[in-house]
Amino acid sequence: MKKLYLWLEMIFMFLVLPVLYFYELIPVHKAVPLVIVFLYCLFIVFRDKNFDRGIFRIKRDYPWQEILLKGFVLLFITSIWVYIFRGDVFFYLPRNNFWIWLAVIFTYPIWSAYTQEFIYRAFFFYRYKLLFRNPLLLLLINAVCFSMAHIIFRNWMALIFTFVGSLIFSFTYLRNKSLNAVFLEHSLYGNILFTNGLGIYFYLPN
Repeated sequence: MKKLYLWLEMIFMFLVLPVLYFYELIPVHKAVPLVIVFLYCLFIVFRDKNFDRGIFRIKRDYPWQEILLKGFVLLFITSIWVYIFRGDVFFYLPRNNFWIWLAVIFTYPIWSAYTQEFIYRAFFFYRYKLLFRNPLLLLLINAVCFSMAHIIFRNWMALIFTFVGSLIFSFTYLRNKSLNAVFLEHSLYGNILFTNGLGIYFYLPN
């Protein structure tokens, strides 16, 4: 019975909801479900005494060098891609809307990166590990669900980037057992994309 509930919960939150929003069948702002799902996951986690709250602790041994190196590679490769294929938006925000860019840089980590990492890493891997005996399968299902959450942006680039990003973030989270580590990594990579112009694929449609 518990497994059936978990299956229904996972399918509804991570597959059905994004599809409903994709087809505009729910008449509320697209940021609303993120907040609701976040609060629900928070409620579930803090009711569960078996959940490891150590993931919230601030640690001293974050893999800074690895995260920064991957960030540099991401900045270099994506900046070249934007310059060649979308030169019209190359570093558009910092060049043309500096204060908006600054607002994004400071607010994106909290309202998006942290909530997503809590839901898709801390909650997801703990909550649904009972459903998948194969850790690799759980990792791939997680990546599919994370990618599906971004179908609201209505472009393939968002789906591809978030699928690959999910694998990277999951690896960081599972290896370090730290929500803060993956939150910082997600924040850095997301802000890189919003800075060099690739963030155009992650703007909500009108």
